[in-house]
Amino acid sequence: MKRLLLFFIISAALPYALFASDSLPFPVSLGGQAAKDGTPFAKIENPVAADAELAVESKGDMIIVNVNMVTAKNEPVPGSTPAVILLHGKTKTNIDKTMGGKKLPAGNYIMSVVSEGKTASILFTIK
Repeated sequence: MKRLLLFFIISAALPYALFASDSLPFPVSLGGQAAKDGTPFAKIENPVAADAELAVESKGDMIIVNVNMVTAKNEPVPGSTPAVILLHGKTKTNIDKTMGGKKLPAGNYIMSVVSEGKTASILFTIK
């Protein structure tokens, strides 16, 4: 009877573990603020400067960051081009170090940080 009960508990917990949303698989901070896990996206609570430091606690050799401007409803701004930031062999940089060389203007953004085969999705605002 105990084995049957254990089987049902594990059977119920397994799908939850497989499909649970984890928006922050590794620690990320921006402008000295740690991202707070949330659903469906993690969030940086307070607005940051356009040259804020980005720190990713990951063991991956290559970290790819895509930054997209979003509307108040967290939807991509039509016609906006994502900025790309690459961290090769390091875990810190500034968000104004985009591959295109352009500073991000004030506004709302979503940042997708990819490392170790996982993606952290984080909402933030540039003041």
